[in-house]
Amino acid sequence: MNDDANRDWTAQDDDTLALAVKAGEQAAYDELVRRHQARVYAVAYRFASNREDALDIAQEALFKAYRKIDSWEPRTGFVPWLMRVTANHAIDHLRRNKRRRTMRLADAYPDGEAGAPSERRHAQPEATARAEEIGRHVQRALEALSGTQREVFVLRHYEGFPLAEIAEVLGCSIGSVKVHLFRAVRKLRQELEDIGRF
Repeated sequence: MNDDANRDWTAQDDDTLALAVKAGEQAAYDELVRRHQARVYAVAYRFASNREDALDIAQEALFKAYRKIDSWEPRTGFVPWLMRVTANHAIDHLRRNKRRRTMRLADAYPDGEAGAPSERRHAQPEATARAEEIGRHVQRALEALSGTQREVFVLRHYEGFPLAEIAEVLGCSIGSVKVHLFRAVRKLRQELEDIGRF
């Protein structure tokens, strides 16, 4: 019997798990999915702005990561690589499927996971209502951006990608990324003036 079949994968770090997946360990991949599916969904939702597309993108991105695991190199770290796979897949999905449906941001995280701060669940009702209202304004503001502006903004400010990685994901120059980011921030400031954000 394979010793790895009885291994406690929950005690391993992400990169160790990813190396095990490369070696054919399905249980290691299952643990990676358990750890990161909420974040993958959150990234997908920020791009798609609706639950159905976000669920499709997240599922397909996790499957794509599994299929492409041989292209992952430990020097890059598994989680940043997974987020790049997810962002790339979300961008491809949205470019193929131009329809945009919207929903309340709060409904996207029914369990308070994947981006909704846990403190909000314990806040006063007024604070909770205000936070949800701000969330709706931010989501509407993101939808007012062009597709590329939104992609750049999400990758930079939600996922913390360096400019060079954003350029690589989008297949453009760093200068182009800077221009799109500047325009996105300017547009968001205009859209969010009424709630005193930015």
